[in-house]
Amino acid sequence: MINILLSQYNFQDKWARDIIQKYIHSNDKITVIPFAFSEKLIGNIMEWQDAYNENYGKYYREIVEPFLELGISEKNITFLNFFEDTEDKMKRIIESSDIVFLTGGLPDMAVQHVLEKGLLNSINESKIIIGVSAGALMQLSNYHISPDKDYPEFMYSKGLGLIKENFYIEVHYSETDLENNCIKRALKEKTDIVYAIKDTGGIILDNNTITLLGDVITFKK
Repeated sequence: MINILLSQYNFQDKWARDIIQKYIHSNDKITVIPFAFSEKLIGNIMEWQDAYNENYGKYYREIVEPFLELGISEKNITFLNFFEDTEDKMKRIIESSDIVFLTGGLPDMAVQHVLEKGLLNSINESKIIIGVSAGALMQLSNYHISPDKDYPEFMYSKGLGLIKENFYIEVHYSETDLENNCIKRALKEKTDIVYAIKDTGGIILDNNTITLLGDVITFKK
């Protein structure tokens, strides 16, 4: 498995493009798993369509644009529908794809929804997994969340365990005192290394080899 961890939907840009293109090919099939939502925001099929419908969903274009710019045909990009697709259908789609893409949002809810639908084994057999923000955090066995508009307090949570290496990440890193204090806490309490990924940064794990991409700062205990 190859794991790619990012902060933003901008991996088609110059800072990442040349390296990312080694992993993404024009005939690849992409499965998008947009499960990082709370029921307060998306609680039924209509609200899901408002978010992810290919014609008018407010998040749809942001998600698919990097793949389109990298030469993927839009017909090769499939969104799992949390409210309408059966679990068996979701598993078939994942298992027939080349790349699984985990969207941003709320990582704890994304983990909960994946487990609720019984998709972990199918995802775990994927060739390439790309995650943005929440989609990056949820790939880890464990992670921390620094306080923000969605999470008022520092917290630890369990991910899907798609990555066995024991490191943590700070996504959307902007060098604030708050972020730095949270990184120091995670280093003291949980891990020996934290990768702080800025909005033009990422991490690629390829056969246990870690490559830092763009703007990433490494913090060690």
